[in-house]
Amino acid sequence: MDPHPALTAVTARQTPLTWTFIGDSVTAGTWHTYGARSYPELFTERLRELGRTADAFVNTAVSGYTVTDLDERLERLALRFRPDVVVVGIGLNDTKHGEAGLATFSSTYRSVVERLRTGADSLVVVQTPNDTLSTAPEHVVEHLPRYVDAIRAVATDTAAPLVDHYAVWTDTDHPAPEHWYAMGCHPGQHGHRAMARTLLGAFGAWDPTSRSGRLTIP
Repeated sequence: MDPHPALTAVTARQTPLTWTFIGDSVTAGTWHTYGARSYPELFTERLRELGRTADAFVNTAVSGYTVTDLDERLERLALRFRPDVVVVGIGLNDTKHGEAGLATFSSTYRSVVERLRTGADSLVVVQTPNDTLSTAPEHVVEHLPRYVDAIRAVATDTAAPLVDHYAVWTDTDHPAPEHWYAMGCHPGQHGHRAMARTLLGAFGAWDPTSRSGRLTIP
């Protein structure tokens, strides 16, 4: 992913920053990685490699969470840390509400973005989920594309930087290989490496020749 000006400006700051990752099981990075590092951990490693050793990185993502869970628990998950940057990874579990849930999903996601801005003056990074295998729950397979479009619309409406993992994973010339998945819609260790590469690229911090870069498998 090409660097985003608002995100490259963040990594250029000289003062220590606090980063918070909020979202669902993919961002939590447990279980389906089978002990390998998740994309937030790989992201953290690369930024520390770049010299940001005084930054604080907090991951409060929880398996099974929806955007409503984020909205209801935002103080506990993020606001109490007064983060400079919040990276949001949500949407897979929300698809269980189907087409009927899209309007509420969109309005609640906007609420989360605005509350982070007003409550902590955070830069909010909006992410689309990864793609899914056909073996994922039916509601994910059927409704994920519409929820991805809703996330993109939220990013546009709120002028939030967008990291579009879904676009990378569904690229028609180079579709995501099966070894990126652990099962269903959950990335495995290689999928998390791919997501780290995309996120780092948006921040202008990706370098395939770096020590951490060599860990990311295309």
